Amino acid sequence: MQDIVRATTPGQMTAGPEEHDVTMSPRLVSQATRRLCWVSLLAATTTVFSFVLQRVLQPEVVPVQQDPVNSLALLANVLFAAGLIAAQRYRVVPPATILQLGMLFEVVVAFSISTLETSLPFDPGAFVRGGSNLAVWIIIVGFLVPTRPIVTLSVALLAASMWPFAYFMNMARLDLPPLPLNRLIVWVTMPYLAALWAYFIAKRVQGMEFAAQKAQDLGSYHLESLIGRGGMGEVWRARHKMLAREAAIKIIRPELVQGASARQADVAVRRFEREARVTADLQSPHTVYLYDFGTSREGHFYFVMELLDGVSLQKLVQTFGPQPGSRVIHLLRQVCLSLEEAHASGLVHRDLKPSNIMACKVALQHDFVKVLDFGLVKPTQAEEFTHLTVEGVSAGTPGYIAPEIAMGEERIDGRADIYTLGCVAYFLLTGTLVFTETSPTAMAVAHVQKAPAPPSERTELPVSPDLEKVVLQCLAKKAADRPASARALIRLLDACVDAKQWCSEDADAWWRTHLPPSSSHRTPALEPDALLQPSPVLVR
Repeated sequence: MQDIVRATTPGQMTAGPEEHDVTMSPRLVSQATRRLCWVSLLAATTTVFSFVLQRVLQPEVVPVQQDPVNSLALLANVLFAAGLIAAQRYRVVPPATILQLGMLFEVVVAFSISTLETSLPFDPGAFVRGGSNLAVWIIIVGFLVPTRPIVTLSVALLAASMWPFAYFMNMARLDLPPLPLNRLIVWVTMPYLAALWAYFIAKRVQGMEFAAQKAQDLGSYHLESLIGRGGMGEVWRARHKMLAREAAIKIIRPELVQGASARQADVAVRRFEREARVTADLQSPHTVYLYDFGTSREGHFYFVMELLDGVSLQKLVQTFGPQPGSRVIHLLRQVCLSLEEAHASGLVHRDLKPSNIMACKVALQHDFVKVLDFGLVKPTQAEEFTHLTVEGVSAGTPGYIAPEIAMGEERIDGRADIYTLGCVAYFLLTGTLVFTETSPTAMAVAHVQKAPAPPSERTELPVSPDLEKVVLQCLAKKAADRPASARALIRLLDACVDAKQWCSEDADAWWRTHLPPSSSHRTPALEPDALLQPSPVLVR
């Protein structure tokens, strides 16, 4: 993917132009969170120490400290700092959330500094010596707690605005005499200047971090650019140091391990390792190839796969609409060839969906299918496997889930993949899901109980009766009523009237017209949405 991922939630990804301009790396978020806690501790300790010191050495400022606004501001500093430290220590919320709260903490401390400095009358005849402590606070946070540069600037400007806000508030409520305009400008200017410096510091720090990531090496591979980030991992474009071969490297997201319990982290790593071993054993040309796998210097598991040039079937339909039956048959046959090998090895994919299947350009061939993401693969003989679930996620995808998987049946076989492939065929022909329920639970129940409408009723494109019959047979509720195997499904597809009508010349012409090398829809990598789905796993 030429675009860089901006932000993610499970199942969602967005794109943007420059990674270091748009989002923070997980490593930088984790570092910034730890630094924020140290800054919070420093701020709380300084607040308490200064409070005691002033009462001892300057008793005349006690009335200022006892002012309700000042007292609440000082108390808020200490409590907010303690809350941030506890949240980071006990992993109550993700690091990104702690960092967002830290930005609010910066403003709270800024208000505390400002209201204390403006609670006593200024000498109108004395010139300004130095400046507000607020400027020092803004610089400290900007330097030690880097965030996205635009966020740093916005929060720093808001923090700088606390001084004039507190000045006019105290002047009104305490009936203080106003400062001469030139003196007021001097006091106000320094915090705003510090806010600009904080912006440039954050931009520089994040730029260096992004450059360091690009230069990182994993084994024999050099990481070049981030392709995508999802619920459980990152995908990087990489190049082999000796062979100059491009590849896609999938890594467990650092904050997933750092922010999870020991059991969840172990489940995530073991899932990635199992996916690597399973994929390495599959040799079909229609299954994504695995080159290598290992552990990074930081202890994060990764594996290296071929870098694909193409488009996921999800994006194909979303961008170009429903596809003709002849092309759908051509694509489905190749998926069946991948599944046939997996099923013969006693493995069930369990999570087939359009985003897990790519139509690629391989050598001189177009519309060459590659099946991705064997992270949910399950052996048909599962007695010696143990269920390990990553908290907050569910097996399969509701729009493409076989009834027996939705029902939680232990013993499933390749016919579960036949069902999900029927859902994929339905989507390719109609551009819609088989069922349109609005919640995941209702969708799963529909797959178990509800009869699907014929594809011809959901699209304006012609769908041949024999192809429609095959798709509906794949969508049978009972596994015994579906095609018995991927090979049997190939035979049914070959018997359709549209079979053999989509040839290599048709594919070449379509790609020249719709997906030339310059197309922004073309993905020169594994589809991140397919690679990074968090799901329960079964590990040996």
